[in-house]
Amino acid sequence: MMPINKKADGWYWGSKGPFDTKQKAVQVGQAAHAAGAESIEIKEKKAGKLTFALDYHNTYSADPKFWNVFIELVRLRKDKLYCVTHHTGEKQNQDLLDSIGKVIGKENVIFTMGKAKMDFVKQMGINIDIWIDNNPIHIIENPEN
Repeated sequence: MMPINKKADGWYWGSKGPFDTKQKAVQVGQAAHAAGAESIEIKEKKAGKLTFALDYHNTYSADPKFWNVFIELVRLRKDKLYCVTHHTGEKQNQDLLDSIGKVIGKENVIFTMGKAKMDFVKQMGINIDIWIDNNPIHIIENPEN
């Protein structure tokens, strides 16, 4: 595992950082190792090439702290991440924007208005490489009401 270091501007996991807390640096390191990275430097050769779609309901919302560490790894690699959701209710949409929208940026939250996710984002000109969804059938099919 790469060392955790304290510098004047914050905590670092190897050369990655700064992070506000030592715990955050440790979490990023643990997440990278859990994903199979021997070190983030090895993985950076492919960094910036992937686009992820993360579902909200029962995916991000199931464990926001876990997914926030994942989101930080995506940022470190300079990859792209969208939250793609079927949510259509005004209150649900605002709750979603107040949670993951604050983490990834509201401009990166896509509401499909109940449509199949893959076709919806393709029509927006977005190609997703990796989908993360607790109900993957909704990536290609409209959900039943």
